[in-house]
Amino acid sequence: MEWLMVSYLVLLVAVCQVPITNSLLNHFTEHIINNLNNSTLEAHCKSKDDDLGLRRLAAQTEFNWTFRVNFWSTTLFFCDLRWASGHKVCDVYCTDDQFLNKYCAYDFCRWSARDDGIYAFSGKKKRYVLAHKWDPK
Repeated sequence: MEWLMVSYLVLLVAVCQVPITNSLLNHFTEHIINNLNNSTLEAHCKSKDDDLGLRRLAAQTEFNWTFRVNFWSTTLFFCDLRWASGHKVCDVYCTDDQFLNKYCAYDFCRWSARDDGIYAFSGKKKRYVLAHKWDPK
């Protein structure tokens, strides 16, 4: 009976290893960068649990924050980004592997607001890629 209990415990630890590792050990950093030509960017970012408030970013400045993924690996951050010529509400972090592979690098996501849209730094491509076009104001 004791071996059955030990086997069950080993199986439980193996199944939970990835979420526990991601949530308890890894830090993740988000960067919102204003690369607009001489325009202020308003960024209001939040998750289900954390409202980071409205930030007004002058041209060529950034706002960043660091967090840990929750125990269940369901963390989601999104931002409402606005400037004189457009706006966009978009996810800036979610634990989905496709999202992370497309828009992020190992332990960070970098979002660059530019006149023609919002770019994400792709760790896979090692460059910024257009992620979203601005919605008209």
